Amino acid sequence: MRRVMTMKVTCDRNGRRTGLEDSGEALFHQWGVDFEEFETGAGNYTVAVIERPGGTVELLPVHLIRFLDTAPDFPDTEDLIM
Repeated sequence: MRRVMTMKVTCDRNGRRTGLEDSGEALFHQWGVDFEEFETGAGNYTVAVIERPGGTVELLPVHLIRFLDTAPDFPDTEDLIM
């Protein structure tokens, strides 16, 4: 598992989104899928499955996490051209 910083949306007095702020560290378990119902059907989106220090598990949209450590080294990535 990898350490992540979770974030929350900040809003002004009128309810408009003004940015993101850190809300606490957690452990990243894996990627998952969640959905939202619309009039025309469901829309799927990717989420991060995270565990808070107290043991609570949450699903967060991917833009609300930031990895705090480096990704593991994979031997075959040296051959990739970016």
